[in-house]
Formats: sequence, C-alpha cells, structure tokens
Amino acid sequence: MKRFLFPCAVLALLLAQEPSLLAGGSDKKKDALTIRIHGEASPEDGEKFAVPVILLDGRKTSLSIMPLLSEHDIKAVYPFKAADGSCGAYLRLNAHGTDLLTQYSIENMGRNKILAVMVNGRQAADLIVDKPVRDGIFVIPSGLTIVEDAKLATAYPEMGQENNPDQKKKRQPSSPVNIMLPPKASDLDGAAAPSH
Repeated sequence: MKRFLFPCAVLALLLAQEPSLLAGGSDKKKDALTIRIHGEASPEDGEKFAVPVILLDGRKTSLSIMPLLSEHDIKAVYPFKAADGSCGAYLRLNAHGTDLLTQYSIENMGRNKILAVMVNGRQAADLIVDKPVRDGIFVIPSGLTIVEDAKLATAYPEMGQENNPDQKKKRQPSSPVNIMLPPKASDLDGAAAPSH
C-alpha cells in the first residue's frame, strides 16, 4: 500500500507545479501574448459556432467562436496610457486583417454589434461597431495591463517605423526587470548585499 501511495504523491506534486516545469522549463508560454478579437454572433449561428458571454458592461450575448482578428493580423503597434490608468494600443493591421475588419464593420455598423478584445484569454475591452473602419487601424482604447502593453511594444514595430531596420529586428521579449517591477528571486542570485 505504501509503495502505491508514494508514486501517487510524486505525481500529484508534479501536476501541482507550473506547466513550464513540465514542459522542460520553457518560458515561451509565459512570454506569449495572444490577442483575439471576436465578433458578436448572430442568433442563427447556433451553439456550435457561438459561445455565451457576459460583456464588461454586464450585458449577456454570444460571441463567434472563431476570432475575426488575431495577433497574426497585426503589422505594427502604438501603445499608450489610457485615461482610466490602464493601457491601450493602436494596432495597424496587415492586408488580411484590414480586409476582414473593413468587411465586418461595414456589414454590422449601426446594429450595436460588439467586437470583444481578448488578451491572453482575458476580456480586455468591448467595442461597439458604429462606423466602417477602412484604414486598417484597430484601437484598443483601454483595458490592457502595463505588461501586455510592453509585450506589444517588443513584439511589433512601432507604427510609422515599420521600415526602420532597427524596428524590423526581433526584439527581446519584455521581462519584469524591463518595466520596473520588483526583481524575481532568480534575478538576485549571486548579487551582493548593499553596503550601508
């Protein structure tokens, strides 16, 4: 009986660890930034293609399971500080994303349809489609964290600088050290204590 309990205890301990430990210590998932922009579903879409949600304003609706846009449609960004203390960003879309946004906004303007912005699975903003968007610029007015804004800035070129060779290089992913958060214990390994 004791021989059976020990392997079960070890397995439970491993499962309780962070997924990055089980995946060979990779921090790629932790550093990843996913952006999914979902359109509001139509009642005729059915439950196979729509998921019920509660919007940030408390209204119940359904969103299309397939996102209209994702981080793969972003060409450049311009992060900014929002009035409510959160962060926002202008996203310049590539040709594919621009076409999808233009078509969706023309078809749904004036119907009070919502575009829900999901960042790493968290609902960050809900936007009402009130006019056509033909310029390929999608605005997340608020709802991003400072870490998400920093990751956007490191993952994409700044708007207007897309052709700058320095902007084309893949930059290092942001880390808490780069955005003035307290250091992790691993950052302090081997550091000397401050002298008084």
